[in-house]
Amino acid sequence: MSGVEVPARVAEVPARFAEAFGDWTPRAVVFDCDGLLLDTESIWQRTEDLVVAAHDAQLQVGDGDVLHGSTIEVAAELIALRSGHDEQEVLADLHRVFDRELSAGIRPMAGAEEILRLTGERVPLGCASNSWLAALEGKLTLGGMREQFAVLEASDTVENPKPAPDMYAAAARALDAAPSDVLAFEDSGTGARAARDAGLRLIAVPTPGFAAPPADLALTSLTDPDLASWIRSW
Repeated sequence: MSGVEVPARVAEVPARFAEAFGDWTPRAVVFDCDGLLLDTESIWQRTEDLVVAAHDAQLQVGDGDVLHGSTIEVAAELIALRSGHDEQEVLADLHRVFDRELSAGIRPMAGAEEILRLTGERVPLGCASNSWLAALEGKLTLGGMREQFAVLEASDTVENPKPAPDMYAAAARALDAAPSDVLAFEDSGTGARAARDAGLRLIAVPTPGFAAPPADLALTSLTDPDLASWIRSW
C-alpha cells in the first residue's frame, strides 16, 4: 500500500471516465434526441426511403452521411436535387410520411430511461434536436420523456441548426451554465460537431454502422455500466 488515501468520489469513478474527465463533473447535461434517447432514426430512415423511392431520387455516395443527423429541410433539399422535383413538394412529403410513421409509436433507446433518471436526479437537463420544436415536443411526449427536460432547443428555436453550435450554446445559457460546465450526449457527427464547437464536453454514442465522432469519450451504448457508475459519483 502507498499510504495515500484516495478520496471516495475519485475511487468510484471508472478508469475510462477518470482518464477522459478527471475530477470534472457537469453542472447541466444536454441530450440529443433522435437515435440517442428515442428510436426515431429507424422511423426517419423509413421516411427517407419511402420519399426517395416515391420521387425516384438517385442518391450518390456520401449522401447518407449528409442525411444522418440533418434537418428535414436539408433532407428535402438533397432529395429534390437528386430527383429533379420541387423542394417544397418533397418537404411536404417528408413531413406527411414522418408524422404517419411516428403515429405507430416510439421506443426508447436501450438505457436511455435509466440515464435520464440518473442525470436528472443530479443536474438540470436540456434536449437539443435538429427536429422542429413541435415535433421534438411530440416525440418526447410520446416517448414518455418530456417531463425530464427543463430546456428544449430545436432547429426553429435558433438561427442555425446543427452542425452550427447555436443550439448547444442556447441550451447552456438557458440552463444557467457556462458551456465548459455542460456535458452533451450525441450520436451523430453533425451533432457532435455542434456540441464541441459550442464548448461543451461530449460523450458520443454512435449509431450502429457509423464511426464514433471525435469526443471526450465514445461509448457503444447508454447501457454501459461504467456510465451509470460515473453519473452516480457526481
